[in-house]
Amino acid sequence: MPEPDGTPLAALIRIAGAPGSGKSLLVTALTEAFRHRGVRTASATRRPDGATVFVMPNSGRATLDRPVTLDELPTLLRSLDPSARLLLAEGYQTPQDGLLVPTVELLMWGVGTATPPAALVATLDGAALLRQFQRTGPQDSGLAAEVASAIQEKVLGETPATTPVTRATKGIAERINRLFRR
Repeated sequence: MPEPDGTPLAALIRIAGAPGSGKSLLVTALTEAFRHRGVRTASATRRPDGATVFVMPNSGRATLDRPVTLDELPTLLRSLDPSARLLLAEGYQTPQDGLLVPTVELLMWGVGTATPPAALVATLDGAALLRQFQRTGPQDSGLAAEVASAIQEKVLGETPATTPVTRATKGIAERINRLFRR
């Protein structure tokens, strides 16, 4: 939604799950996936002491020493970085006022979803994400890529982009090819 100055608010995605389910890991993986896709992404985390920590697309940080409600986050982010298009919010409960915030929920064995079905963008097995992250690290592939594509399509209204090959990836592939040609 554009504001009077014409700057749109970042799209808000709530990252939900039980403690230890992999929410922070998913935020890291999604941030990297969207960076590869050219989508400027920020995150906001509510700490146990009530403070809110923003991580900007340029890796800068801002901490507010007070609780911030879920619906305040996009406006605050715009004042910190108006170019951010996506905001991943971790540590926020389902709004009690009935507001449906697009949500990605991490599931643990024996724990079902707590998010209303109309708000779910995707669900993800936290243990599977951890195993994949341990094998490949944060990159735009696998489970994180599937979730990023769902967000890009359902929330941003865009056709999911394929990940461009970066110079580093291309360089590594060329070195491997040279090794096998010998």
